[in-house]
Amino acid sequence: MKNKQFGGIMPAFITPFDENGALKADSARRLLERELAAGVQGFYVNGATGEGLFLPEATRRDMAETAVSVCKGRGAVINHVGAVDPAQAVRLARHAGQIGCDAISSMVPNYVTAYTDEQVLDYYKRLADASSLPVLVYCTGLLKSDPVRFMEKAMRIDGVAGLKYTMFNYYNMQRITELNGGDINVINGPDEMLVLGLLMGADGGIGSTYNLMPEWFLELYAAFRAGEIQRARDVQVRINRVIAVLLEYGCIASIKEAFEIMGYDAGHVAYPGKTFGVDERAAFKRDMEAAGFKFE
Repeated sequence: MKNKQFGGIMPAFITPFDENGALKADSARRLLERELAAGVQGFYVNGATGEGLFLPEATRRDMAETAVSVCKGRGAVINHVGAVDPAQAVRLARHAGQIGCDAISSMVPNYVTAYTDEQVLDYYKRLADASSLPVLVYCTGLLKSDPVRFMEKAMRIDGVAGLKYTMFNYYNMQRITELNGGDINVINGPDEMLVLGLLMGADGGIGSTYNLMPEWFLELYAAFRAGEIQRARDVQVRINRVIAVLLEYGCIASIKEAFEIMGYDAGHVAYPGKTFGVDERAAFKRDMEAAGFKFE
């Protein structure tokens, strides 16, 4: 099936950037290498976890170029190009095609406005035409219409290969997996429900907390592929104990803080994101370790 190109475990990669929003390229390379060494199948860069919507366009280009240069066939690079300004999204889509990304993705444009399906579909068509790369729709609660009907229409666009499904209705996900005669690339979004997404037909997962726990998510995926469903569920439960702590402290900020504790320069969090004080860092570290996470 030509559309099922991406699967396995793909971190929604954080973007290490300085106080001016410029990419810390060496830090990004080091973190990318860490994930590749663990065995991940690729990366989703410049998305919500990567704080792409809050970063300068130049930084987003630099992040995509860095990921492509590091991966070099060792892992797929799916570049999220969505932006408040659709013209910027088109420019980023064109750039992704020029530098050798494997696919692009995008949230729906300008979530404040309730666009019609036809308007949003035209947006995805423009991205596909600009990049000549496979396009994964980023299906979240920001999509105002029925996701099954929307994806049925989207799959008629030349270049749209599937979607990142970051919603919690797995009945709808299962129905989406049957669209286009089953030739649709469906990637699970909610980290805390990867095992359920796989059960309902997802080809793999993209997630924020994969950054910190790639080995655990790979273990879950391998157990599922081996038919060891109970073991996969057990790993998911172990993962979710850590996710609960990350959510309590603020997911993106706490992922970056965890990397700092482990000796990685994860950079700043986009303003007005939180900065950990000494006491909160100590409490966060204690709670993470109590949940079973080891800072290694």
